Amino acid sequence: MIEEYNTVIKNPRKVITRYASCYPNIYRVAMSSLGYHIIYDYLNEREDIYCERVIYPQTKSIETRSPLSDFDIVSFTLQFEQDYLNMIDMLKRSGIPLLSKDRKPHHPLIIAGGPCAASNPLPISNFVDFFAVGDGELMLDDIVNIRQDTNNPRADIFDFLEVPGVYIPGQKVKLQHVKDMQNAHRPIYQIVTKTDNPKFMPAFGDDAFLLEVSRGCSRGCRFCMSGCMYRPRREVKLETLVDTAIKTRHVTGHNKVALIGEAVSDYSRIEDLCSILSEEGFQIATPSLRVESVSDELLEILKQSGLKTITIAPETTQSQRWKLNKPMTDHQIHHTIDRAINLKLKVKMYLLLGTPGESKEDVLELVNFIRGITSRGVRYNTVKTSVNPLIPKPHTPLQWMGFDYDDLFEKFKKYSTRLKYAHKQENLKKATMQYVLTNSGGELNKLLMIGDRIQFKDWYKLAVNINKIKENDNYTLPWNEIDVGVSDRFLKAEYDKVQSGMITPWCEEDGCHGCGACN
Repeated sequence: MIEEYNTVIKNPRKVITRYASCYPNIYRVAMSSLGYHIIYDYLNEREDIYCERVIYPQTKSIETRSPLSDFDIVSFTLQFEQDYLNMIDMLKRSGIPLLSKDRKPHHPLIIAGGPCAASNPLPISNFVDFFAVGDGELMLDDIVNIRQDTNNPRADIFDFLEVPGVYIPGQKVKLQHVKDMQNAHRPIYQIVTKTDNPKFMPAFGDDAFLLEVSRGCSRGCRFCMSGCMYRPRREVKLETLVDTAIKTRHVTGHNKVALIGEAVSDYSRIEDLCSILSEEGFQIATPSLRVESVSDELLEILKQSGLKTITIAPETTQSQRWKLNKPMTDHQIHHTIDRAINLKLKVKMYLLLGTPGESKEDVLELVNFIRGITSRGVRYNTVKTSVNPLIPKPHTPLQWMGFDYDDLFEKFKKYSTRLKYAHKQENLKKATMQYVLTNSGGELNKLLMIGDRIQFKDWYKLAVNINKIKENDNYTLPWNEIDVGVSDRFLKAEYDKVQSGMITPWCEEDGCHGCGACN
């Protein structure tokens, strides 16, 4: 049973454009996405548009139970690569022709956005009419306006290229992002979900709203796609955040605020922000915190506000961390965990296997590192770990790196045995699929048409083939038409630093390193 509040109700017959905002993942994931809330709130501020939500596995809208074929524009927010298959499944069951070339003038315009669509849209390019690369609030108005001015959007498809950030394969595009966060859209009338079913419970619970603190990160972790694509880090002013939180509480009835951003704890006035929110009676929730910027004062404020668990991401051992350009020391990690345990906070840690040049000895060192940390909280079962394989992503220094399933299988086996950790082999299979979806070009469209009938052996063979292609010195990146601001020259130089473990210091403290993002 689900109850929703703050949904937008309009008469579909009294608007010019009907817009279906689709999320090809389950309800709890969709309603935890700030970007999904932004699209809904932003478009529905216009009287001539009715934006409705369609969430997988449904193919009818939540608001009016309308099928996708009834809409003028159907957009997909692609947060995770596996959602490509769900998007294709939704289109197949909608009655809309799966391939863009088979659609007629009366069919909806199919567009896709989100981090995955922005990083490498080619594997699904045959199913989508065009892609929106970057922040939606910079493009949505113009896209809708052009659609309203044409009766045959596919015949006039290149008219949409007038909108900065719109991508059609064969054309160059530059990722668009809001430069001044005071101009970013802040959804105050967020949809409130009430449910006792954990399958539908948003990530921060059904008693929280989302507050965007910043966008982007400039730390320069060499494996992190969002940290490379969305540079530089841009903050919302403290006064604006507090004002937005108070207004959103008024319309949602929630006292719990989830701070959102790629690097929340790097916010320049994070202690002040959390202190004011706590004094105003808010309970604060946070995503993963950066160990280097988590002060003792911040932990105490978060504890006082009602936070029960902090999440950190040490990733791997100290020597391997340097290769990833994440120079946090074991001492810093131990200090943060000890302080959290003293405050009776639980700790969740994210870790990686398969880092560049990782040896068997590195895996054993990681095992000992984890044993040392988990023993600190063993009395109260305080420290939990989550271990996943590293997947090389587009627009990062590791985009030239391969993915070795067999090597990772042995490493996870060694890791699991020594820690008595029940690692699911299925996670490694999903990672192989994700690697293929992330690193392929347009040739993958044909295979994706058969959807969930694709076997693991197919994903495995494709991963091996991609690895071989990457070994070629003349390898052309499939996503080279997407300009995210950071130059390939800079990324290649960062890749060359990996094996030596040479650090590129944080530009916000050390000065510009010429990545190109701020140009």
